[in-house]
Order: sequence, then C-alpha cells, then structure tokens
Amino acid sequence: MDLICNNDKTVISKVDIWFLKDIKDFTARKIIIGLCPRCRRPVATLIEKRITDGQIFVDENISDNAAVKLINRESKRALCKYFKVETKSLSGWVYGVNTEIRNKKGETTQIRQYSSDFLGNKYLVKKQQV
Repeated sequence: MDLICNNDKTVISKVDIWFLKDIKDFTARKIIIGLCPRCRRPVATLIEKRITDGQIFVDENISDNAAVKLINRESKRALCKYFKVETKSLSGWVYGVNTEIRNKKGETTQIRQYSSDFLGNKYLVKKQQV
C-alpha cells in the first residue's frame, strides 16, 4: 500500500508507523504517517478492525489539516512507534531472486538481486557488474 500526497500525487517512500490502543468498537489499530517530499505536508492512513464483525476499515491518504487533527488525536493512544520505515519493507515475507544478464555471446555481464514478496511485488536491491 502506497502513501500518496493528494496535492501533487507524489508517492512517499519513508513513513512512520504507530500502533494504537484498542477503543470501544475497534481493534488492531495502526496509523501510517508520511511527509510529502515536495509540498512538506503530512499524509496519514488509518487502519482499524471492527470488533463486532471483523471488517477492516482503511482511511487512505488523509492530508493537510485533517491529517494533523488525526495525528494529534491519536498521539495519546500510541503504544509503539517506528520511524522512517521504507514502504517497500511493509509487504511481509520477502525472498531473494538473483538474475543474470547475458550478452549475445552468452557471457554473464551483470547480476541483479531482487527482493520479492508473495504478492508478486519485486524491487531491485543491488546490481553487480561481472
């Protein structure tokens, strides 16, 4: 899940994650907070699970004054805070994939290491010239 600034559609790569206390109707609550690198405005996403039926609610990409109000309201309920987390690392279980790039002669010219998750997302971690 990407955190996107509503003002200029910029994808935010480093976020803060706060795990929140349960409230009367909701459990498994967390808030993802980022700062837009272009306009320097906060963007937040609130994720929570309703106790009665287990339905998950996601309020995505709340920005500007609404994000500030949400962050101030939920700051007193924060149990644990993680700062500057890469959004690429939020995908869960990850495994490595190594691929070789070959030229027309069949010689290996480059080795690329990818980090891949079980949802099919793939990220380039390292390139190595041979």
